[in-house]
Amino acid sequence: MIPYKILELKKLLMAEASLVEKMVAMSIDGLYKANGNLMKEVGVFETRVNSLELEIESKCTAAIALHQPEARDLRLILMIYKINNDLERLGDQAVNIAESVVHLKGHPAVSELPELAAMKNASLAMLGNSLDAFAREDAELAGKVCHMDNTVDDFNREIYRHLVELLKADPGQAADYLHLLRIAKNLERIGDLSTNIAENTVYFAEGRVIKHHAED
Repeated sequence: MIPYKILELKKLLMAEASLVEKMVAMSIDGLYKANGNLMKEVGVFETRVNSLELEIESKCTAAIALHQPEARDLRLILMIYKINNDLERLGDQAVNIAESVVHLKGHPAVSELPELAAMKNASLAMLGNSLDAFAREDAELAGKVCHMDNTVDDFNREIYRHLVELLKADPGQAADYLHLLRIAKNLERIGDLSTNIAENTVYFAEGRVIKHHAED
């Protein structure tokens, strides 16, 4: 495999990752900061992410077909291909969050759910750390990301229980509460996709499969 081809693929992936990270942060921040152009801005990012996703997929396929890479080079291309798919799906989660944020308008119900802010911070930390781990080929950091997934899952369950109680107390706010539940679910998916990236990073860096607790 030609080294500059591998470097080009990794640079494209990190460019896509940077866009997705900004897109996710922008969508979630919309809960706490008014942004009348949120959907338009998120849409611009989504278009760029989708374009990069197709370009990277095409280049990965061509790299395997033309150069028949082996060992570490092949592992890297396969990981880039998988992470590329995860990044596109992360962009979809950001769009889902933005749609619900726009519906909430002024967010009267957000203040009733303080744990959502903690879940937001944990999800963003997972995403940022998973991308840093891949960029640095840092299996230790990737492992920490995988452990953080339990924290995000716990927040999701806590928010679900809290929203059920809020809905019982004030059924008239059902639409807002359902949008908050949707946001929490998408944050949980961001955690899952970040875990995928971290697991693939461990495989690339050390050749170990930790997905589905394979080592156990």
